Amino acid sequence: MKIPPYSKAAISLAAMFAVLLLIKSAGDTPLSETVTVLPEPAQVTASAETKEESGLKEDKRVYDGHNSLQVEHVYVTIFDQSSVPENDITLYELNESYKQYSNLVSGPKLDVLFQTGTSQGPEQNGFGDLGEKNPNATIELRGRSSRLEAQKSYKIKLYDNGGLWYGQNVLNLNKHADDRTRVRNKLAFDYFREIPDLISLRTNFVQLYVKDLTNPESNGDFENYGLYTHIEQLNERALSARGLNPDGHLYKAENFEFYRYADKLKRSDDSTYDKKTFESILKINGVENHEELLTMLDDVNDMSKSFSSVFEKYFDEENYLTWVAVNLLFGNYDTMSTNYYLYSPLNSSKWYFIPWDFDKALGRDAERKGVLPSWQQGLQRYWGTVLHKRYFRDPQNVEKLTAKISELSNIINEDTTRRMMNSYYPIVKPYATSEPDLKYLSIEATQFDTYYNQLATVSTRYKKQYMESIEFPMPIFLHYERTDNRDVFAWETSHDLQGDTLTYEFQLSSVPTFTTMIREGNAKNFTLNLNALPSGRYYWRVLIHDGNGHTQIPFDFFKDDNNIVYWGVQEIIVPKGGGQ
Repeated sequence: MKIPPYSKAAISLAAMFAVLLLIKSAGDTPLSETVTVLPEPAQVTASAETKEESGLKEDKRVYDGHNSLQVEHVYVTIFDQSSVPENDITLYELNESYKQYSNLVSGPKLDVLFQTGTSQGPEQNGFGDLGEKNPNATIELRGRSSRLEAQKSYKIKLYDNGGLWYGQNVLNLNKHADDRTRVRNKLAFDYFREIPDLISLRTNFVQLYVKDLTNPESNGDFENYGLYTHIEQLNERALSARGLNPDGHLYKAENFEFYRYADKLKRSDDSTYDKKTFESILKINGVENHEELLTMLDDVNDMSKSFSSVFEKYFDEENYLTWVAVNLLFGNYDTMSTNYYLYSPLNSSKWYFIPWDFDKALGRDAERKGVLPSWQQGLQRYWGTVLHKRYFRDPQNVEKLTAKISELSNIINEDTTRRMMNSYYPIVKPYATSEPDLKYLSIEATQFDTYYNQLATVSTRYKKQYMESIEFPMPIFLHYERTDNRDVFAWETSHDLQGDTLTYEFQLSSVPTFTTMIREGNAKNFTLNLNALPSGRYYWRVLIHDGNGHTQIPFDFFKDDNNIVYWGVQEIIVPKGGGQ
């Protein structure tokens, strides 16, 4: 019998009344014999199942009243050592510290005074009220490749008593120096507000001013550092603001391809556990209890288990397909092993993908000095990751992705992109084409509009690239070793989404351009065993051909002394005496 929704309250009152009657009629019955009415277990189970199936749904009210087109003015005072003894390096040395911290571990910080205000100067609005001689925050470098840029990106962390800026104690100020348009990352996250099954993060344009008291030549005035884009830090505060569980598991992919990494990813109570080693793969932003993560990775890498069952248990398909689809539509080629978060709420076995960092997307590939390999142009870029490879081996799942890309194209399209770009333009162009940003702009100021307007059409180009990419075989990894005075060349089996028969062409050369050949020809197996090569440098590759004229290259690459990259090529160095 179906019970009307309002009947639950009536049932609860009836249950309480029944308990009172039982107690009253029991008289002198011992307390241990008193009857107690409890909720039925089925009600609890149904509630848990409903929560598990709810997916990644953010509370969109977090964006109400947030004017992302308003330029915020941030003022930072860098104290010298005479004022703050902890500041034993200068801002210049902080900016150069990437040379000592090339492995991207946490570098040095400086204690600073953080203030906000207008273009005229800082205001007494809650920041800096402790006194302008007292720090209330720290500043450090942020980003990977951006640390090498002349204009640095910064992370500012407010002290516990330093207040909150838009509900956050962390500011991520990104210069995006290699982004000629200065808006790619912001455009992506503004789009995410409109896309179901993902969460976005609030962004702002920020003009940064710095008073560097560690510089002996400073006159004590604030210096204009130009335009930055701030993006909200994904942490427990951001999750709470979106109505999501803030106490769950949250990891940022650093060099992660869903392998088990048993020598690095360990339980936190393991005697050999090392957090620094762990975070070389996944940075820990949530609870430091890794059992659920490791269980998931064990199952993903267990080839004896049904992958469809594993995927259904641990991942939300709509979230997963949406994440892959937006990366393809935005041309975000830097997401194979990094630049995204994995989030799992408490009391849930599901893991959700949350996007992060799109400054190398949306047309950035066309501005690179060297061309990207063919496998970067579409679905193939994800074939080196265990989870993606296992999921997309099923042709039906590729069809689901194609359908998702078509669905999202109703949101991500040229008309919408142009409208959003038009709203940014009056803010961005004056900053990008004036000092100090003009000094470091990689194009002539007169070319800014041309590059800026090209952004509108990139999603159309990437959608076409995806449709073409699924016709090509999947890339592979190469492996070489010398065994018993023999040179053994081995490679993986490729995969064709259409089920075409594949052939493998082995090539060995003394030059990475393969203009001359030492050996070439079709290989029937996936291993080639040759007599030991004489000492010298050699280059080899395996080309994968289907029956329809499509050719794929390996994942491997070689970079020469002039920084020229040869995609799909592996270098072999045979030392003197190595061929004897």
